[in-house]
Formats: sequence, structure tokens, C-alpha cells
Amino acid sequence: MIDWTTTAIVAIAGLAGSGKTQWLRQQFQGKTVPVTYFAPRTVDCAIDRHCLALEFPHWQFLEEGQEIELIRAVEQGAIAILELGFYVALASGEELLKALEEAGFPCQRLAFVSEQIASSPWHDWADQLIEVPLPLPTNEIQVWRSPLRGQVFDPASLNIFWDELTAGAYGQIQRAKGIVEIIDGRAFYLDYVAGMADSFYRELPCELWLEGRPERFSGLEVVGTQLDGRQMAATIPDCCLNDELLAYYQGQIRRQRQQPDSKQQYAYT
Repeated sequence: MIDWTTTAIVAIAGLAGSGKTQWLRQQFQGKTVPVTYFAPRTVDCAIDRHCLALEFPHWQFLEEGQEIELIRAVEQGAIAILELGFYVALASGEELLKALEEAGFPCQRLAFVSEQIASSPWHDWADQLIEVPLPLPTNEIQVWRSPLRGQVFDPASLNIFWDELTAGAYGQIQRAKGIVEIIDGRAFYLDYVAGMADSFYRELPCELWLEGRPERFSGLEVVGTQLDGRQMAATIPDCCLNDELLAYYQGQIRRQRQQPDSKQQYAYT
């Protein structure tokens, strides 16, 4: 695996849902080393970046156009993580990686690939391969993203939408993930990968938001084939609360929380 004592930059690439972000979590759990993270072409709906920022608040997170900051961070001793989604051409990250290598900073290229294929651009690019039991799509892969800042879901309606989504009602899904807000002020991370028996749900370590519409990131990203983005976009608002209902429920929850023995929360599993 990666020797973090001698490696300055790690570039990670691979299929959607192959475990890239989870691998990062495992590598840095409990570590306080300086890390700078950059994932190109995710600025409109950077779900993984926001989840990692909650888990590793001491990391530096860069956006498109801040490549110079990445170089500066490495020069100052930080470990740089460059995560390339499957929709990012490997060549687009090579110029930055080669510039860092020419400056004397060692770089490792790590690719997460399906165990069903023996050859791909990732195989040719990577210094190290991690094979995962991920089914391969039969048609052209599409990505649909929807920033949801300010939207608050009714949990029952969200469950119905998510079950329909992962069952194929809006296309053949390879990966679906998101950060969503629900009525009781909590934020959740949702994750589904084709072949999983069940979706994964995790409450995020955020403060409860019980005053108006949340002013923090939320959004969905769906990867698959023959996606019906128009229908997904039309369905989501029906799962969310209007201003009047949101104010009503938030008022109720605030009053309940003022009760000394109140423990009510909306179940979301």
C-alpha cells in the first residue's frame, strides 16, 4: 500500500462506487497529518468533499482553479490527494502530477478497477491497482447531479423516492449518493452501489437546523445508464416541504425539544 512517510501526492481514479472515498477514510482515520484534497469537476455538487470536510475538519479542500494552491500545500509539507472521478480524463490530471514530480515530489497513482476487466486506461495509468467486485455497465455511463441547498425532505417521501430510484424507476443505477436534510433538522448521507442488498444511511455530524431553510450544502448525484433526469428533477420537489409546512414542523420540534424529557426524532432507516 501507500507509504505515507515518503509519498507527497496520491492520485486516485476509478469507477463510481468502487470505494475510493472509503479507502481515504480508512487511510487517515485517527491521523492529524496535514492533507490537501482536490477533486476536479465536482464544484456544483461535491458530496464526497463535504462529507470528508465534516470528518476531517483540519484538511484543506480546494476547488477548480486552485491548482496552484495544491502545489503550494505540497511545498509546505502537506499530503496532496487528487481524486479523479470516472468522468475526468486521466490526461487532464497528468499535467499537474508531472509538474509536481518534476519539482521533486514523489507521486503515486492508484486505480480502483472492476475485477471483471483485465485492461483499461486505468490499468495503464496506475502504479497500483485495487480490484473490486463491481459490475460493469453495458451502455454509456451518464451523471445526473442536483444541488439541493435549502430543501428539506419529508422522510417518508424521501424513502419512497430513494427506493424507486435504486429499483430502476429513473434508469439503470450504478451509483447513487447524496446529502439530504430532513424535517427534524438532521442531515444524512445516502449511498447506493449496484449489487448492494441495501442502501447505506449515515447521520452527519452537523448541528440541528431548526430555523428556516438550511444554508449548508445538500445534493444528489446519480450515475448510471438511460437516466431520466427530467423526471427525477420533477419528483424531488414533491418530496420536500414548502415554507408553511417547514415553519410548522420546525416550530413543533423546537417546542418538543424544550421539554426536559423530550427525545423525539424522526426515524430514518
